[in-house]
Amino acid sequence: MKIWVNVLALLVLIASLVAGKMYWNHQASEQSAVRPTKIEGSSYTKGEEASSKKYAQNHPKSVIAKIEQAEKTQKPIKLVIVGSAPKEKVDKTWGALLKESLQSTYGEDLITTKVYEYTDMTTLEFVKDEAYKQISNEKPDILLFEPFLLNDNGVVGINNTLENITVIMSRLKEKNSELVTILQPSAPVYKAENYPNDVKALEEFSKENGYEYLNHWNVWPDYRSKDILTFLGETSGQPNDKGEQLWAQYLEAYFTNSPSEL
Repeated sequence: MKIWVNVLALLVLIASLVAGKMYWNHQASEQSAVRPTKIEGSSYTKGEEASSKKYAQNHPKSVIAKIEQAEKTQKPIKLVIVGSAPKEKVDKTWGALLKESLQSTYGEDLITTKVYEYTDMTTLEFVKDEAYKQISNEKPDILLFEPFLLNDNGVVGINNTLENITVIMSRLKEKNSELVTILQPSAPVYKAENYPNDVKALEEFSKENGYEYLNHWNVWPDYRSKDILTFLGETSGQPNDKGEQLWAQYLEAYFTNSPSEL
């Protein structure tokens, strides 16, 4: 009789151990399913640990402060993107692609984005025609400006280009003295000669005047190499769809602190 009691007790013990094992495995599986997943190459995680502050880590302090203020007041920041319109048909420009990325990352409750692209515009025309008023009337908090550098090349002259940018910025700041401006060059040109010097001059100008500068040329193939032709259309300095995507991915990595796919 004692033997059967011991056998029965042993069977009960084994059943308890198996049931306990199955329970804890189930619990561990559920916890794993809701745990945020680290994105390789990025400083933020998906899920509850993600936040706008982590997305904005690449930004200057002035932009981060605006984002924090927008969260407190629940009044979205206005970002306006200004640049050259494509001279060849593309599926989506870098500006349109960036806008989509910002909307999906931050949401329009935090950042609203408008894109203005001008066909064959130069900085001289932008000043003479007072086209900057269209941007000024938007009262942007942040301006991402590609100041028609390629259109100006050989037509306006880099010294005049920089003077025109100064005029444009002074007009925009009349409406918003706390405007944060980010400058960037136009697209590269295969085997360009003088144009790369204009790009360097714009970078120096940005540093001297306290503007953020984003040199997307760093992710393109060398402009002297045939490899860059994979990303350019038939018109000089005009990105094709792959070029627009490459340019946009660089900007997305900056604006959202996202893992680069470049």
